Amino acid sequence: MAQNATMFVAMPFNEFQELVEKIINNGLEKFINKPLPAQTDELLSKEETCALLRVSKVTIHKWTKKRLIQSYRIGRKIYFKKSELLEAINSKGSIKSR
Repeated sequence: MAQNATMFVAMPFNEFQELVEKIINNGLEKFINKPLPAQTDELLSKEETCALLRVSKVTIHKWTKKRLIQSYRIGRKIYFKKSELLEAINSKGSIKSR
């Protein structure tokens, strides 16, 4: 039978209703059980990092050298993961005091 062919079948309304409910439930199960897409971490430029942490570029450079915060180089630019910055601030107390 052709894929786009139309077929009419006589069936009791309650069977039709059960069939529709089954199809909808299967679709919902696939949607609910679908794994979440991998979350990409927001990358911040040095300027954005300075604004977030309310410190100067010199301070960001010092913290990077002391390995208090992790930086990532993409080409000639340096970026910081927002989640790692927030974690560094929360887990190490105040990195500003170091």
